[in-house]
Amino acid sequence: MSINLSDFYNEILKNNINFFTGVPDSLLKDICAYIEEKTPSKDHIIASNEGSAVAIATGYHLATGKIPLVYMQNSGLGNAINPLTSLTHEDLYKIPILLMIGWRGEPNTIDEPQHIKQGAITRDLLNLLDIPTFIIGADEPKNLLNLRNAINLVNKIKSPVAIL
Repeated sequence: MSINLSDFYNEILKNNINFFTGVPDSLLKDICAYIEEKTPSKDHIIASNEGSAVAIATGYHLATGKIPLVYMQNSGLGNAINPLTSLTHEDLYKIPILLMIGWRGEPNTIDEPQHIKQGAITRDLLNLLDIPTFIIGADEPKNLLNLRNAINLVNKIKSPVAIL
């Protein structure tokens, strides 16, 4: 991620997002380690799988009214589809969650063969799930702006929004 970890974390906190859950991803290892170091343990739950992370985040939102952040690698989207469509979708319960997804197999990048197909369809899957997506990439000069736009949108639509 080409964004200062402190800036990223502080931007999240500044917008009243201070609960984190998910499944660690090597692409997100630096920000996950930062979250682990800076966040009280009651506000950071490492989940057993991505669907459970979405369910934990949903419960957190229902209990507090606040927006949680769920982190995962893109291969975990398959596991998260059911709770994203049956719990959080804008046509149902409108649960706002900021999804932070590591994009393994991102098109035009060199990656392991097993990540290529999932990487190629990640944005399509998010689009099919009606989840707006913002890119925070290695070469993206507007990373902080994209993060702010994602946070603003999740607050506005009260449904999941993803950052890749």
